[in-house]
Amino acid sequence: MISLPQFGQPARAASLTPRQTARGICVASAAAALGVYLASPFVTLWSVGSALHTHDMAALGQVINWGALDASIKHQTLNGLHLIPASDDLPEFGESFAATAVSNAVDTTVTQNNLGMLVDQAIPAAVPVSQPNISFASLAAHASVRFARLDQFVAEVPLPGHERETPLRIEMRIQGWRWKITNVEFPTARAPVLQASAAPSNA
Repeated sequence: MISLPQFGQPARAASLTPRQTARGICVASAAAALGVYLASPFVTLWSVGSALHTHDMAALGQVINWGALDASIKHQTLNGLHLIPASDDLPEFGESFAATAVSNAVDTTVTQNNLGMLVDQAIPAAVPVSQPNISFASLAAHASVRFARLDQFVAEVPLPGHERETPLRIEMRIQGWRWKITNVEFPTARAPVLQASAAPSNA
């Protein structure tokens, strides 16, 4: 004979214990936190693109670590001018003077107040006039992104008209619980690829 549960008797088998409930909440919270973490750098990149599109320099300046970006541009400029000496060599007076002048120029130019001018100078050089409808979304579709470390995110964006150059490289790091742009490497000419041929050459 089958006995039916009396009215008001809790169905314990169908209910979760407090420990199981707490475990489920922890798993759901961890999954949500992981999702927010994975999405956060993409949200920051989207906000950068939106700020560039609307020319909102105040919003763009909030996602830049100015000290790190300043040091990055200095290094690229000095390296491009071959003014970075080897570790064991002392720079000559002329090289030291030029490096100091470049360093001071970067310090004066790369600032929040000059951000609009920097963007206006960089974007026309990056996007040819023949392609005026290039959008951040179309650039992002061809970008290569990766987490270099837990606190470091790198995006490499091939720019139209610069196919023979390296992509624009944007590096972000978590600082103060938010992603900040710490390094921007502008396109440079790619090193030529040497191909060896096994065929005998005609002397």
